[in-house]
Amino acid sequence: MTHLFQGHRVRLLCSCGLLRSITSIYFCRHCLKLRCGNCVSHEVDTLFCPNCLENMPSTEARLKKNRCANCFDCPSCGHTLSTRATSIQAPSPEDPSKTVARKVYYLACTSCRWTTRDVGLKDQTVATGGWVEQDNEHYKHLQSLMEHYRSVAQHEKLEREKKRFSHRKSSYLSLSDKYSLPSILGRKSLTPLSPFAHKGDPSQTSEMTPLKATSEVEGLPDDIFTEEVVLSSVTTMEQRMASPEWQPDKTADLYPLHKHILVKRSLRCRHCEHNLSKPEYNPSSIKFKIQLGAFYHVPEVRMVRQVELKNDVETNVQLSLCNPTPHDMTVALLPFVPDASDVNLQKEEPVEGSSLSTSSLVRVVEIPPEKSDLFFTADVALPQGQLILAARDDTAEYDDQDSSSNYKDDPQVVAWRRANKVGVNLLVTPKSEATHAKVGFILRYDYTNTVATATESRTVTLNIPVIVDVGPVTQP
Repeated sequence: MTHLFQGHRVRLLCSCGLLRSITSIYFCRHCLKLRCGNCVSHEVDTLFCPNCLENMPSTEARLKKNRCANCFDCPSCGHTLSTRATSIQAPSPEDPSKTVARKVYYLACTSCRWTTRDVGLKDQTVATGGWVEQDNEHYKHLQSLMEHYRSVAQHEKLEREKKRFSHRKSSYLSLSDKYSLPSILGRKSLTPLSPFAHKGDPSQTSEMTPLKATSEVEGLPDDIFTEEVVLSSVTTMEQRMASPEWQPDKTADLYPLHKHILVKRSLRCRHCEHNLSKPEYNPSSIKFKIQLGAFYHVPEVRMVRQVELKNDVETNVQLSLCNPTPHDMTVALLPFVPDASDVNLQKEEPVEGSSLSTSSLVRVVEIPPEKSDLFFTADVALPQGQLILAARDDTAEYDDQDSSSNYKDDPQVVAWRRANKVGVNLLVTPKSEATHAKVGFILRYDYTNTVATATESRTVTLNIPVIVDVGPVTQP
């Protein structure tokens, strides 16, 4: 069985020390390091509804509680509700004694067949909606709480401003005394600058009556032990949590839910503050202005097929290496150096010049011999020497011919070669007590830096730690 689609079995070690697959990690072309979701800053670019694709400013989204006013989700299954039209007989406005056909609209779910008619909502005469909203009995109390905490936050903000202004005032007075300036000049210059010159405290907070806990709870209904429970009429936990304001316990009390809005976000490197990912502003577009995913800049390593592994038995495992760049690439597989005094996966060495030295990157992943079993459960024999990966060519993907004749490859190392992909043989020996084989190595490759300055080298040598989940070990 092929394992080319199981990319999670091969993970890369981020500069922060976390393991991520190549599809969930980024590559900063300026720092020349891997960045995961914890190493980047997330910035919201656009807020939009995923159904009608309407843009929404942040202030409007905050007022609408991050929900779309025109689109609804099914309260039963969570699927998007569709607007259905039907005709009914209604009295004519000109002659009430006659009936005419009138078009009305209602909401229906195409997945579970739930409709607004199930809860008694009246049909609307326009397709845009105008559906009746549920009244929350705790709305006034919640609004008073929000106003109270808003006034508390404003009061704390003014207190911080007052402390900062008083510190600046004392610094200015000490400076005027140092240079023998008239103290009255300092007082006159500071008076109009003070935002607290007026009398009174404008940030007076409203008084709130705290709620008190009570030992009395509402009793159970009289028919709870006599009436038969119909599970189809009782809501599930997911259905109740989807409406936290009401939390209905009966399916007859389910009402349409306003659809949550989504965001398009940009990712920025925290080290150099360059963008790693920036989508298009249009919600209907799936393209990116900037997309520095690691699978565009780092050789992709994948397992070709699953093999049977046995303890203390050397087995041939085949990996595929793919060059995603439009430049030829030299690749080498290096072992880890288990000679450190302790495990250090969080350390990030500074960038020297425009490339990462081999020694600095190996120090990030140093593993002591007594603790190496915690990370690697099998020994691996890596191929010696270097491999050349051809540049990516979109037209060559439709050519099935073997291109190994253009390269002088060792047949014991290179199993096959097609376009920008190479199959490499590794010898894996699971340890005696291992139930699952896991190996690691350093992937060294030459990267062509397209954003290098005139003083920096265009081609740099990078080292990426790779952890491969080889598979389960067959017990004898």
